[in-house]
Amino acid sequence: MQHRRFYVTTLSVDGQVLPSHGGDLVVAQRVENPAIDWELVHQTSEDVELAAAPCTLEIGSPDGDFSGNALVVRSDGRSHVFRGAGELVGFDGFVSDPE
Repeated sequence: MQHRRFYVTTLSVDGQVLPSHGGDLVVAQRVENPAIDWELVHQTSEDVELAAAPCTLEIGSPDGDFSGNALVVRSDGRSHVFRGAGELVGFDGFVSDPE
């Protein structure tokens, strides 16, 4: 399995910019499945209510910007977990190890 982690500095959910402390975007790919899996765990600096529902994310990172559809898995006001639901725009894939 290959994976990469990106530090997230800004996040917009369905067009709403969230007050941000930051978060981690993890992208993974298993050998048996060419599709990527991705998840975002993000901390807000103020309480934000997010319903467990599909959403569209705009993600800002020092390594580039990403976007994609996701599901709100958990949200307790300050800590939010999103599970990617399809393509992660802005992710260029994994670099293969030279043989």
